[in-house]
Amino acid sequence: MAKLEAFLQREIKKELVMPLTIKQFNVGQSNPTYLIIDSNRKFVLRKKPSGQLLSKTAHAVEREYRVLNALGRHSDVPVPRVYALCEDVSVIGTPFYLMEFLEGRIFPDARLPDVPPHERPQYWSALVSVLAKLHKVDYKAVGLEGYGRQSGYYARQLRSLSKVESAQAAAEDKNGKTVGSLQRLDELKAWFGARECPDETTIVHGDFKMDNVMWHKTRPEIVGILDWELSTLGNPRTDLANLLQPLLTPYNTPGPFKGLKDAPASEFPPNEQELLKQYCREIGRPFPLVGWDYAVVFGLFRNAVIMQGVAARVAKGQASSGFASIVAKQFPVVMALAMSVADGTSRAKQSKL
Repeated sequence: MAKLEAFLQREIKKELVMPLTIKQFNVGQSNPTYLIIDSNRKFVLRKKPSGQLLSKTAHAVEREYRVLNALGRHSDVPVPRVYALCEDVSVIGTPFYLMEFLEGRIFPDARLPDVPPHERPQYWSALVSVLAKLHKVDYKAVGLEGYGRQSGYYARQLRSLSKVESAQAAAEDKNGKTVGSLQRLDELKAWFGARECPDETTIVHGDFKMDNVMWHKTRPEIVGILDWELSTLGNPRTDLANLLQPLLTPYNTPGPFKGLKDAPASEFPPNEQELLKQYCREIGRPFPLVGWDYAVVFGLFRNAVIMQGVAARVAKGQASSGFASIVAKQFPVVMALAMSVADGTSRAKQSKL
């Protein structure tokens, strides 16, 4: 604690009043996140997990800090203010950064049960608007030209995810039981190999969804986009597909991940085509969005790998929240959904021949 206090006092002389109170948030499955309270206000600290990591590029809090700093200084995209980055592991054991604590609401359930039904479409529309705003940012102008490669996003991601999947599948728990591979993975790779998606490059958040934004206390207004660990330069379709994934999951699905597919009209569920039209209109491109099926299937596959990664961290004792064990059990379900969508598009393609 003494080294942390000394670092913060040095970096944020006018912001902190000692002593500090620190509490860990029991949310998020990757980078441990803490609430820091001083005599005057609250801050948030994000750090890498302790111990040996499965990937050298994972949990890159340094990248989170860089993108938040760039967007906060040079764009109107709503992000929390960042104050300091510490790469000296002697302070708390891993790199970390400090950012402002945003007051507002987070909705863990995409069905928005705490929002009056007739107001729910406004929240989905706000998500699409903020996402379009992010994708319109000139990454070169805000100093993020080297934040990622400027072409070949999907091909590169598929290669990377395949390697990560293999490493995660081999992770063992204390009893020697492995996490296990994604089912029908070779079939899915063949499906991607037979299709193409337009190669475009913008800043992408990487995990843009309902519960990764902070909402205004009372209005359908986003005050900050959170959790930028997976951000890079890439194809903007990946963010949009991730956002709309709840529309693929049945409304009455058992378990913690409830969807909006076939939700009753009284719930005012979002309409995928209307949201896609809004996105195309706000970002300035034709509708329908070319390559959408590819993006949807890729997004499901990618999330299956991410959830498999949570399972690997649970097995290795590196999970950062109590919710991780629940998430860890979902990767076979998400992979099955990816294959279901892929199978459906294949049948539709064959019927047109």
